[in-house]
Amino acid sequence: MKSRFIGAAALAFALATAPAYAETAQFRSAAPQTFSAQELQSYGLSAEASNRAVALQDQGYEVRVLSQEEASQYQAGITDNQWLLLGILAGVIVIAVAVAD
Repeated sequence: MKSRFIGAAALAFALATAPAYAETAQFRSAAPQTFSAQELQSYGLSAEASNRAVALQDQGYEVRVLSQEEASQYQAGITDNQWLLLGILAGVIVIAVAVAD
């Protein structure tokens, strides 16, 4: 029974970590620079969004302009799919522990 639990946990772990290695596209973005509100609006931001970006720049944040392709590939933190897989992993472990008892 113990080996079944270890096997289930190993399988769940393998499934949960697989997406992390699936596609890691690297790209270079432009160096950070200071943008004016008018420049940001020329990139397609609304007046409100460009004013917010300028305010963030004034607070020390860096603003970078990405192409649509770069923006779609950019990923920070855990994706929704990874959260889903972590939830499934937790469910499998709970079920395995319940069956083992």
